[in-house]
Amino acid sequence: MRYPIHVLTDEDWPSILDVDTNAFGSTFETEVLDAERALHEPGRTIGAFDGETMVGLATAFSFDLSVPGSPTRLVPAAGISWVGVLPTHRRRGVLRGLMTTQLHDIRERGRESVAILWASEPVIYGRFGYGLASRAFALKVPRSPVALRADAPTDPALRLRLVPAQDAKEAADVYAAAVRARPGMIARDDRWTTRATSDHPSMRHGKSALRCVVVEGDGGDGGFRGYARYSTKADWTTGSPAGTVDVREVIALDAAALAALYRYLFDLDLMKVVELWNVPVDSPLLHWLNSTRAAAPSWQDSLYVRLVDVGAALSQRTYSTPIDVVLEVADPVCPWNDGAWRLVGGPDGARCERADDAGDQPDLSLSVTDLGAAYLGGTALAELAQAGRVQQHRGGDSALAAVSSAFTTSPQPWCPFIF
Repeated sequence: MRYPIHVLTDEDWPSILDVDTNAFGSTFETEVLDAERALHEPGRTIGAFDGETMVGLATAFSFDLSVPGSPTRLVPAAGISWVGVLPTHRRRGVLRGLMTTQLHDIRERGRESVAILWASEPVIYGRFGYGLASRAFALKVPRSPVALRADAPTDPALRLRLVPAQDAKEAADVYAAAVRARPGMIARDDRWTTRATSDHPSMRHGKSALRCVVVEGDGGDGGFRGYARYSTKADWTTGSPAGTVDVREVIALDAAALAALYRYLFDLDLMKVVELWNVPVDSPLLHWLNSTRAAAPSWQDSLYVRLVDVGAALSQRTYSTPIDVVLEVADPVCPWNDGAWRLVGGPDGARCERADDAGDQPDLSLSVTDLGAAYLGGTALAELAQAGRVQQHRGGDSALAAVSSAFTTSPQPWCPFIF
C-alpha cells in the first residue's frame, strides 16, 4: 500500500487535528477540541501515512440505530466521521484505502452490520457503498403569533417550562422515547447527550447561550411530551428588532406537544425569523404553517447508510408487508456481500440468507449503495428502478411494487444530529 494505514492512539492527536483542520478548512478552540477528543473510541481511528506524516484519517463511533419495526428496533451501527485527506494528497487513493480498511475492520469486529455517515460531499461516498437513506427540510419561518393555522392541534392541559439546556433530563427521556418511534435515529448515551447540549462560547458566533423549553402535561406529574433547544441572536441594525431564532432540535411525542413548541418558537419577542435546519420530510409542520411558501423549505440530504453485512442487516429490520424475494447485490468494495440473497420476512421479523439453491433466480438486481438507500424505508426501490438503478428479472412491475412497498415505512426515517 502506497500510504500505509495504522490504528491511531491518543499520542497521534496533534496529527489528527492537523489533518482534520486542513481537510475541512477550519480552526477550533481548545475547549471544542477537548470535547470532541473525549468522544473518540480507542482503536477506532485510523490514519494513512506518507512516510512519517499523517495524510488522511477516519474514525468510527459505536452507535445503536433505530431501524423499521413497531416499535423500532435498535441495531448496532458504526458512525463514520472525521474522514479527511490533506489537500496535498487528494486523488491518490488515500481515501479509498481508508474507507476500505475501515469497512474490513467493522466486519472483523463483528458488532455492526451497518455503517452510517453524514456526507460533507455526497458524491464521494456512493462509490464506497453508502446510499442516501434519509432526508430533511430546512425552513426559515417569519416570526408571527399566527404562523400556524388555527386548526393545528392544541391541548389545554399542556404547559411550557424553561429548563437548563445542559441539565434537562426531561429532554433525554423524550429523546429516548422518540428513538423507538422513528427509524434513522441514534440512541444517545451520556457522552452523546452532552454533545447534543454542547454550548461552547467560541461556537456561538454572536448568538445567545443555548436554551431549552419543555412541554409537559398539567399537574407536574412528570408527563414530559417534548422539548426544543434553541438560541437567539439579536439584530437592531435597522433600528427595529430583527433577531433570529436558531433552532438546534425539536422533539415531541405527539402532535399537540409538537405544535405547542412551534407556537412558542415562532412568537418570541424581538425576533424576525426562525431558522430550522433539520425538519423531517413528513413533519406535520409543513401542513400547519399558514404560508409554507414564506418559510422557503429547502430539501437536504441527511443520513447515508452502508450495509457491511447484507444478510445480518436485512434480517435485523421488519417489513411493512410479507416479502419473499431474491436480491442480486453488487458490492465491489466488500466482496463478501456480492451475490444473491434470499430475503423472507414481514411485520414480525425477517431472515436473509445466501441464495445457494440453483433455482433461486434473482428477482431484482441492485448495488449495495442503493440497497443502503432503501434500508431505512425512506428511499423507495420503485423510484430507484425508474432511475435505472434497480433491474427487474421476474414478476414485472407488480413484483417490484410489492417489494418496494415492503421496504417502505411510516414515519419516514430522520436523523436529528450530525456526528
